[in-house]
Amino acid sequence: MKKRGLRLLLLATSVFIFSGCGTVQKKQAGTASSGSVKTIQVGYVENSYPLDYEDEKGNLTGYEIEVLKLIDEKLPDYQFEYSSGAQDALFAGLGTGKYDLVVTNSFYTKERAENYILPKNPLGASLVGMVLPKSETDIKSFSDAAKAGLKLAPILAGDGLYYVIDQYNQENQSNQIKLEATDSGDSFMSSISWVAEGRYDFAIWPKNYWEKIVAAKDGSLHQYANQVQFIECKSVHTYPVIAKGEDAFAAEVDTALGEIYQSGEMQELSKKFYGYDAFAYDSDN
Repeated sequence: MKKRGLRLLLLATSVFIFSGCGTVQKKQAGTASSGSVKTIQVGYVENSYPLDYEDEKGNLTGYEIEVLKLIDEKLPDYQFEYSSGAQDALFAGLGTGKYDLVVTNSFYTKERAENYILPKNPLGASLVGMVLPKSETDIKSFSDAAKAGLKLAPILAGDGLYYVIDQYNQENQSNQIKLEATDSGDSFMSSISWVAEGRYDFAIWPKNYWEKIVAAKDGSLHQYANQVQFIECKSVHTYPVIAKGEDAFAAEVDTALGEIYQSGEMQELSKKFYGYDAFAYDSDN
């Protein structure tokens, strides 16, 4: 098992992220129309390739970072100052005033919407799908899985992936997927073996995890690649998380995000850093 590679990959998820603190990365302020520039403290998860990482020259980059740079360019009254930390520390910092905005590949959850400010427009997207046995050829969507009565592997309570299925169920009252919550942090990784062994019929995974952990020859769960398959289903939006009280700033970020999305720049950055357009599916197939 390639423990270091797995650890770095898991930094990029909204499920369970562990990371040490990194160094502060600073950006030169632009010319503000108001004559003053407010510094926005941005927290990101260190070494979470391809979202937030340092390239071979030591420059901070990644999908989330590059979108943030585009936002910064559109907001002359603000300058972004970056520092890294573990996900739990980043969210704690939003409450203490250490951070004004954090990026953690965060899916929408009711808890986040209640405790922080989430813009209406997304920062990015995660292509989510089903992990099924290789022998399964009829299931192509969440609705197919529901109609067939397939048993879904448990999902960590409060996780963004749990919300994905919960939202599907709310929108499909007559064709629901039985959703089981768990408090086990190992459930996500274990779900691959559970499907391969027939304990459960399918699991929900983001595509980038599938590619790095299962499909890749050096992936820690590649031994299951001949037993299970991945079916793309839904583009799930991700959001920057902004501290309560920063309503004016959040409104400007939301406007900037909408402009960047409409310009197609998010989609191009997705192709650059993921190798595919993570916005390709905006609903269950």
